[in-house]
Amino acid sequence: MKIQRSIFVVFAILSTLACRADTDKDKQADILMVALPASAYLLTLNKQDREGAWSLTKSLGLVVVSTLALNSIIDKDSPNGESSDAFPSGHSAVVFGSAAFIQKRYGWRPGIPAYIVASYVGWLRVETDDHDVADVIGGAALGIASSYLLTKTFDDNVRASAWVDGKSVGLQVQVRW
Repeated sequence: MKIQRSIFVVFAILSTLACRADTDKDKQADILMVALPASAYLLTLNKQDREGAWSLTKSLGLVVVSTLALNSIIDKDSPNGESSDAFPSGHSAVVFGSAAFIQKRYGWRPGIPAYIVASYVGWLRVETDDHDVADVIGGAALGIASSYLLTKTFDDNVRASAWVDGKSVGLQVQVRW
């Protein structure tokens, strides 16, 4: 539990630094788009959850590929006119995918702060005119759907680990009840 709290303290510090860094909202969104998935990966490390790390990797991979495919198929201009790849919002897809992974895998307690950060990123993307609300909702839906499709709830009552060395192979299973 102490390590999990430490991870969230680090995440809170990164988030605070992102929000103070230059007061440039685009930079805040960019930093948080990296910080939230990084926090999700730190949670998997904290729990020694290789299956969770692999689920997160697959989910974010699906999010990125799907976002790029939809961006090329749907030719929608951003409100500020700087891009024709506005739908869906990639930032929103990644952060909401990360938040949904955290919530689905580890529960609402760590999921709520993750969804708050993801919502803030979505708001930043609208505030900067990089996206409109539909773009952000589309990205959020894509990210959430991806994580829900590829993530199972974490069960820390059963743990399995395998090893291989030069002379032996083994499997250890630990069950708590």
